[in-house]
Amino acid sequence: MIPAGVRVDRWSIDRRLRIGIVLNLVFALAEMIAGMAAGSLSLMSDAWHNFGDVIGLALSWVALQHVERPATGRKTFGYHRATILAALGNGLALAGITLWLFYEAIQRLWRPDLPEGTVMMAVAGIGFVLNLAVALSLKRAIGDVNIRSAYLHLMVDALVSLGVVAAGVIILLTGWGLIDSLLSFVIGSLILVGVWDIVSETLNVLMEGVPRGLDLDRVRDAVRSFPEVKDAHDLHLWSLSSRVYALSCHLQVADLPVSQGTVLLERISRMLRERFGIAHTTIQLEAEACPPQEACTLSARDQAILSEDR
Repeated sequence: MIPAGVRVDRWSIDRRLRIGIVLNLVFALAEMIAGMAAGSLSLMSDAWHNFGDVIGLALSWVALQHVERPATGRKTFGYHRATILAALGNGLALAGITLWLFYEAIQRLWRPDLPEGTVMMAVAGIGFVLNLAVALSLKRAIGDVNIRSAYLHLMVDALVSLGVVAAGVIILLTGWGLIDSLLSFVIGSLILVGVWDIVSETLNVLMEGVPRGLDLDRVRDAVRSFPEVKDAHDLHLWSLSSRVYALSCHLQVADLPVSQGTVLLERISRMLRERFGIAHTTIQLEAEACPPQEACTLSARDQAILSEDR
């Protein structure tokens, strides 16, 4: 959601994300080549870190494209899970690459090389400016959680690049080459923290767990707060993707006319959407006199059909 009073052009954000993807991809490739030429493992680690930026920005861009994409007869919930599968695959790939970087850093602890400090400073300095510029270009839209995650990722990477610049200064002033391997461990650890965050969230989505940041008891209490609702049970809350939530439940209510039941469903759905960000809701109403699991359980649609038959 975008904060009140701030209007953000969706196509402007789309364009900025695409520019950010291209710039970060080109820079990551250049940084990898420069790191190999300068013999700097920390530069190569930062290059992989920037490849992670490309993945994060690309996922944010894909999510933006899917916001208005309609469902189909075979994909009734649309293509939200495609971004989850891509995130899981990319997270596992980044974890493997990081473990290789750790192995290389350990090897260099025993046979330290002296990287080119000037090259490290120059390339990482460009990375700092690039990440900071792309992040600031997205700042107006950080009310959207999808864009905010990309913004925070870029800001962290700008600080990492600044750390590589500092390592280059230390090498130039002291000739202490071990700082390169030590910084690689730091960058690799940051990558693994991000990978763990991505993988754990994607597994939670695929296992249809309660979305991060939502509390099932709070949602149940909010639904029960409506005067007409006597009880809520069989409540399920899950994610279609990292930012698209769904809910289904049975509500025991007072014996209401169909029209009042429809209004109640609309009020509850609006509350769930505005308060918790739950966009997809399937709610079944049950007359208060009926036991929860008996055949007299009727959805609002069934109630409407019976009313018409009468």
